[in-house]
Amino acid sequence: MSGAHAISGTRAFLVRRLIALLVVTAVAVTTLLAAYYGVSRNPRAVTDRSTPAILQVAAAIDALTASYDEARRSIASPTAEFEGLSEEYRDKLSTAKQSLAQVSKSTIGGESARGSLRTCAALVTSYGDTVEQAYANRDNPTLRGAYLGYAGSILRHGHSGILDRLRAVQDRQFDVLDDQTSFGWLLSFAWWLLVPGLFLTLAALLVHTQRFLRHRFRRLVNPWLAAATALLVALLPLAVFTYQTQDRLESARASLTRSDIGRTGGPTAREVARTMRNAHWQAGAVGWIPVGGAVLAVLILVGLQPRIDEYRFQPR
Repeated sequence: MSGAHAISGTRAFLVRRLIALLVVTAVAVTTLLAAYYGVSRNPRAVTDRSTPAILQVAAAIDALTASYDEARRSIASPTAEFEGLSEEYRDKLSTAKQSLAQVSKSTIGGESARGSLRTCAALVTSYGDTVEQAYANRDNPTLRGAYLGYAGSILRHGHSGILDRLRAVQDRQFDVLDDQTSFGWLLSFAWWLLVPGLFLTLAALLVHTQRFLRHRFRRLVNPWLAAATALLVALLPLAVFTYQTQDRLESARASLTRSDIGRTGGPTAREVARTMRNAHWQAGAVGWIPVGGAVLAVLILVGLQPRIDEYRFQPR
């Protein structure tokens, strides 16, 4: 009778342990997948969406600021009657219009930012027309000053001016960028506590199970469970990838929040692209996490199921 109870108890333990291992594996792998995806999804968004949008708004701000000073200089020039508004002014105005047209299609600031950009595009047209009127009345100091003053007001007046509107859009863009490049408390909790805790629990269960099997079945090692335990080491390169990706995201944020990005758009975009290049292939590792989880579950099942089957038919 005692032998039957021992057999029954061994089988019950193994069934419970198999269920526990599979449940902890599922939870650990799911948590790892969510934690890794939380970091790896951002490099592409920063490179493809945030960087061009931020640089285009910065370029528009810089171009419009320079255009007004150039317009005043050009209109006051002794050769204004023959040369017209300078090529420099027209280039700056064209740059601003093109930047606004591009960024309004794909801004990262949401619908409110797109609305602000559409308003800015209309105001830039009014600003350009007003500068043209100032040039047309260049020989009349009163009208010329009035038109230039109105153009300056369109550009710089309080919260309703073009530049302040664009800076507000830029602030919203930086908020999005900060969310994309910051680790945050949730990811910190997942990577520092939840993922290590779950995988250490899984490792402890696997080691304890192997010790039980060695004692109960007199076999030195269960190769399947040993392989499952070894597979947990794959967590280490994923943790390294996460650290490297986060470091690159923070470097990209530093590049995009410099004060001179309006004048250095091209070099800044290339700098961000170089910084994030390796992060893109590391992000692809997210697809291997569920595969690794499935392999881990199969190894556990193959390692324990035959031992359970040995006790399927118990003595009456």
